This record gives sequence, C-alpha cells and structure tokens, in this order.
Amino acid sequence: MLFHLYGRRLRFHTVQELLAGCGIAVGVALILGVMLANASLLGSTERTISGVIGLATLELTARSNRGFSRDVAERVERLRGVQVAAPILQENVAIVGPKGRLSVQLIGAPPKLLLLNGTATQNLGVAPSVLGQGIGLPTGVAKATGAHAGEEVTVLSAGKSHRGMVSAVLGPGAVGSVTESPLVVTLLGVAQELANRPGRVTQVLVKPNSGDQGIVKRELQQVAAGRLNVVPANNELTLLSAIAKPSNQATIMFALIGAMVGFLFTFNAILLTVAERRRYVADLRMQGYDWQQVLVILGFEALMLGVAASVAGVLLGYVLARTLFHQVPVYLSFAFPVGDKQIAEVSTFALAIGCGVLATMLASLLPVFDLRSHRSRDAVLRQASDGGKEINNLTAVRLGMCAVALAVVATVAALLAPHVTVVSGVVLALATVCFIPWMFIAVAYALRWMSERIMSSALVLAARELRVVNLPMVALAGVGALAIYGSVAVGGARHDLLRGLNTNFREYLGTADLWVTTGGNDLTTNSFQPGALQTSMAHAPGVASVRSYQGELMDIGSRRIWVIARSPENPAIIPPSQLQSGNLALADLRLRQSGWIAVSDAFAQENHLRIGGRYQLRTPSGPQSFRIAATLTNMGWPSGALVLNTHDYGRDWQTPEPSALEVLLKPGVSELAGKRTIESVLADHPGLAVQTRRQREAQYQSNSKEAVAALGEISTLLLIAAALAVAAALIASIWQRRPELASLKIQGYDRYQLWRALLLESAIVLGFGCATGAIFGMYGHALASRWLTISTGSPAPFTLSVLQVVLDLGLVAGIGLIVIALPGFVAARVSPLLALQE
Repeated sequence: MLFHLYGRRLRFHTVQELLAGCGIAVGVALILGVMLANASLLGSTERTISGVIGLATLELTARSNRGFSRDVAERVERLRGVQVAAPILQENVAIVGPKGRLSVQLIGAPPKLLLLNGTATQNLGVAPSVLGQGIGLPTGVAKATGAHAGEEVTVLSAGKSHRGMVSAVLGPGAVGSVTESPLVVTLLGVAQELANRPGRVTQVLVKPNSGDQGIVKRELQQVAAGRLNVVPANNELTLLSAIAKPSNQATIMFALIGAMVGFLFTFNAILLTVAERRRYVADLRMQGYDWQQVLVILGFEALMLGVAASVAGVLLGYVLARTLFHQVPVYLSFAFPVGDKQIAEVSTFALAIGCGVLATMLASLLPVFDLRSHRSRDAVLRQASDGGKEINNLTAVRLGMCAVALAVVATVAALLAPHVTVVSGVVLALATVCFIPWMFIAVAYALRWMSERIMSSALVLAARELRVVNLPMVALAGVGALAIYGSVAVGGARHDLLRGLNTNFREYLGTADLWVTTGGNDLTTNSFQPGALQTSMAHAPGVASVRSYQGELMDIGSRRIWVIARSPENPAIIPPSQLQSGNLALADLRLRQSGWIAVSDAFAQENHLRIGGRYQLRTPSGPQSFRIAATLTNMGWPSGALVLNTHDYGRDWQTPEPSALEVLLKPGVSELAGKRTIESVLADHPGLAVQTRRQREAQYQSNSKEAVAALGEISTLLLIAAALAVAAALIASIWQRRPELASLKIQGYDRYQLWRALLLESAIVLGFGCATGAIFGMYGHALASRWLTISTGSPAPFTLSVLQVVLDLGLVAGIGLIVIALPGFVAARVSPLLALQE
C-alpha cells in the first residue's frame, strides 16, 4: 500500500517531486563536496608510512638531512631486546625521464625491511631479486616521467647527476598505497651512491622483542648520545598533523558553513511542497486514515525521495569534487611521503546521504502538526498561496533581534578566545539566516511604497506577492545569503593569506638577483657540494658577489621547523613584514652576531620563550644555547621557522654545504644576461639550476596558491551549488504558482506582464538575500583573517575587496535569474482554464 500510494503521488505530481529531488541532490552534492575538499593529508600519508614501517614501533632519526654513520645503525642492530633494525636513507632527489622531471623522495633500505611486514614491502619490499642494482618506480612516478622498466633515467641529487636503471615499475599489488606516492625505492647501497651519501643513513626502524619496548628505547637514547632523535616509528604522522592542522582548521570552519548551506538547500527544496502535502494529509484524514497511518505514509515517502535524491547528489558531488578540486598538495612531498590523491572514505558518502535524508524527513514531516484535532479541515480550507507558510511580523522582528545577539556573541567569543573562531563563523552564518525575515519586512514596506508611486504592473504584482513574510521565499533568500556569506568569508580570508604569503616570499627572495639551487620545489632545503663553484661564479662577468645560503627542515618536538641560515653580509636576514614582536633593527643586528635566533611566534608561545631569553636547541652537534632576538610569523611554512646566521649554522650543524647560492649582479646587468652567464658556469653541474628572482617568486607563489586551494574550492563550490539550488527552488515555486498565474490572466494580465513580474520578484528576493549575506560575510572575513594570523601564525593582513563581493553577488543572482527566465516565461503562458479547474 505504501508503494501504491507513493506511485500515485509520482503520477500526479511528477514535476513537483522531480524539482524537489533536484534541490535535495544539489544540497547533498554540496555537503559531499566540502567534505571531500576538507579531506586531510593524513589519510593517504598514513597508508604510505604504515606500508613502509610495518611492525616497527621505534625509530632513531638524524637531526640533519646529512644523516649519520652506518656504524651507528650497526650498533642498534646489536642492542639487547632488538628483534629487527632496518637502516634507511631518505633523500630528496629528482627523476628525469622522457616526459620530464619530477621531484621525489629516494628511499634506500636493506632486504631485512621485509621482516617488518609492511604492506608496501610484504610482496616486494626491497628484494634484491627484483630491484638488483636498479631502482623501483611506483606507477604514479613512472607515468609522470614516462619511464619504463629496463630503461635508464637521470637521478639528480645534491647538485650532481647519476644514471639509474629502472628495475621495476611497482603497482598496487607490489607496494600497496605507495603506488600513488612521489617515491622511488632501491637498496640501501644503491641509494647511498645515488644520493652522494656513502656510508650514511637518515633513520633506523626498530622492532623490539615483545615486552622490551621500554628497554630498547633507553638503549637507543644512549646510542643517540644527545645528537640523534629517538621517536615512535610513526612520528612522521605526528609531524604532518602539526603541518596540516592550520589548514585543516581553516577548511573545517568553512566546510561547516558549506555543509550548513547544503543542509538548507535540501530543507528548502522539500519545504516548497509543504502546502500541497498539507492538503494531502487532510485528504487522508477525511478518507479515514488515523494519525499513525498518516505518519508512516509521510515518513515512507520522505525516505524514498530523500534516498533517491541523496544518491544522485552524492554522484554529482563526487563528479564536482574530482573535476573542480585539487589533489593533495604535492609541494609537501619534499618534506613528507604524501600521496597525490585524496582518499574518499565510505563514511563520507554515508554521512552526506544521511544529511540529505534527515533534511528531507524533517521538512516533509511538517504537515504532521495538522494531525492535531480540527487541523485537517483547516488545511483543506487554507488557500494554496498561503499553505501555512506565512511568518508573522512579530516573529520576524524577534528573529532579527536574535541575529544581532548572535553576531554580538560571535564577536565577543572570537575576541576573547580566538581558538573558537570556527564556532563564531558558524554562529554568524546562523545570524545571517535569522536576519532575513526582518529584511523581508523592510523590503515589503519599500515595495508597497514604490508600487503606489510607480505605474508598473510587474511592480504591483511583486509587491502583492511579497506583502507578507513568506517562509519559502525567506528560505530562498537565506540560501543565497548563506552562499554569499560563505564565499565572501572564505574567499576574503584566502585572498588575505595569499597576499601575506606573497609579500613574505618577495622580501625573503629579494636579497639576491639570481638563485642557484638544486632546482627542486623544496623551500631551498636541499644542500649540495659546491666545490670551487662559488669562486668561479664570483669571478664571472657581471657578477658583483656570491653569498652562501643554508637551510633545511629540522624536527623539534611535534614540529618540523624550517631552518633558515642567512649570511651576516645579507642586507636583510629576516623579511621586515614577518616580524611579530621585537625591534626589527635590533633583531637584525643581533642575528648577525653569534648565539641569536629568531623563531615563529607560535613556536615561542608553545615553548614559553620571550625576547632576550634562552633556548636549548638540539642540533646535530648536541644541545646548543641560543637567545631569542625576535618572534616572526610562520614565514609561509605551517610548522614555523627558525632564522640564524650561516656561521652558527655551519658550526652547530657541522657542515659547510649550502642549499643555495645568492648571486648579486653589478649595476646595469639585467637578470636575463646574468642568468645566461651563470648557466655557462653551471654547464658541468647538471644537478644545479639558476633562477631569476622573479622566477623563484613565481614558484613560491604557486606553492602558496596550492596550500590554500581548498579554501578557494569551497568558495567556488558554494557559489555553483547556490546558483543551481536557487534556480531549482525558483522553478519549483513558479511551477506551483501556475493556478495563481492563471487566475491573474482571468483578471486581465497578459503573459509578458506576468513574466516581468516573476523576474522582478525573483530579483528582489535574491537581491536582498545576497546583500544580507555580503554584509555578514565581510564581517566573517575580518574575523577569519584575524584568526588565521593569531592561531596559525600565517601572515594574513585584513583587506576588503569590494569588487570580489560585487562579483559574487552578481554571479549568484545573475545565474539564478538566467536559469529561471525560460521556465518563468513558460509558466506565464499558462491557460486561464487551470484556475477554473483548481
């Protein structure tokens, strides 16, 4: 009987159900899209790391990318309580194949890594019988470089070039999830040769005997002797969590806003059918159905519609996510073994479908209130144009006051506790919706005043329709308002963050005309052996001077810190715009002296550091005491940065190797001319590359855009979904008003008058809804930018872009009006006989 009744409903209300289903599908697509956009790096990376470490629980790691002696690893193998100890060498290299160059992590390990039973090694690992003296390329790397098994590729490492044979292309059956990671694997000895690190390793994976975990950890600390780190084997995930946390927090806030919009889309789509459903309930009651039966019928029909539409929405959201959204940011691949694809969990799809079904059920069951005594007759007698959808003025005013109160609460919470700004953003979104009914009253008064003074049939009809606060129209305006709110807040914060990052990198790279590096996308952290190169470059025509730059990534606690070492002769050791606290001139002077460092503000707060105070930094040569010269932003690296001079770095990191050479040209020498000169000097160094300052800036700016891509994608998806949902809701609303339009035709209005009235009415509703969203969105933008600066340490100075706000407004309203223009004209051609039939 339930299927029979719903079948009858579909036959008689096909278009209405289809439009409601379209609205629900768009809402679910938005919910799924923002959840996929907010997918964490941890999913793919956890699989990669777990596939390598297997059963290992402890790890001995170097504090420098130059690693430590293999002799130390052999000592670990002989420790009491150690069941398996697998030394590994990790090095950032570049693979050059027929299709081009790709930056990857080279991993060299001994055959005993098989004993750890990692998913990436249990079927292959680093078995000599498979790899021999060659390298194994995961299918993703092989595809990107065009390399095939049995062919040679060029391996660029530490400024030098080597030829390597591709022994195997490794698919999922061989290395599991690692197949999509930017890695290459080989035997330890081969890796040491390719990386120019003879007899060196960077870590030792350790599997203790059962029950000997504590004993082995203490023994490892003795071996470390204060110069190496003893950490859990999955420490990479802890470090990546710290890297991903600021970005995840930002996208979570905006994803919640997006999910709220999607939920409202779904709710609004079914809300437009409430009037007809109330009449349906009245019919059922008069036919003798009791309230339990009616409740089951309504619930079943809502479930069927919600499931079907939600499944369609999931498919649409998945397509949007895969076509519009970026993959996992690969610029992190030089620091972590990140995969290049987001992982879509089944729970994500289930949650999106659940939200769609829940919203459908809630809106569909509103007629349940008619099951109270005498309400069936009331529902039948109620006019179709009303359908119980009117909100009285007193309620609208109360909602407006509630919106103001919510905005105040959001502001106070964000100012007193910046870490709850995520909640404040959601509260502001609720305030935006609550403010719409009050705006509706103001617009209704304005329209009535205008219709009395301007002779326009379209204006008169629009004023009559909007004379009261209409629930579907409020929901429709709320959809546009939330979309604009989210887009302005997200897009504005993204713009501020990009501007701050670009300013930082412009100042950071502006100390030289040309940069000589290993050419990787690595934040200038890959060192190389220059030999006599620096002297040769300094004597080249047109070159004024050449300075050494040193830097790398260093694990300090739960952070992977970006270490920056600048020459004392450098005109600016820290970018001026990145100073958080301290005197810039004094800090610059101190950093040129021995024993001073500048650190990111978040790191300083975490370790309770103050300017002038001391900090014991665990360097590769052992603990060293430094004083704090200033605190900075995170310098564009989420975990933070540490700045010192090259003299201290060379002494405490025990290396003269630079990670870049800064070249200053003589006055009058162009960057291109200087670049050609340096390229001739580097002719015998294929592992090194020279870039002009502008080229290097463009590379860093590309990284910045990729780092905040999720914010832009959520903003774009909000606008696209809003335009589609608004158009579907307007079409559904117009379709239901055909009897009313037919009645107006009997009164003498022609099709063109009705069409203009429909367009004007839609423009008014969307206009004031989007304007409300823009006002609250600009305020949310200010709070979001402040939160980004305080909570993440990122440079994000607030700047209002009025042009972008206007463009967002025009996009949502314009697309909505364009889409409904044709359906509106078709509805305006309705036959007057329909009014008589009703």
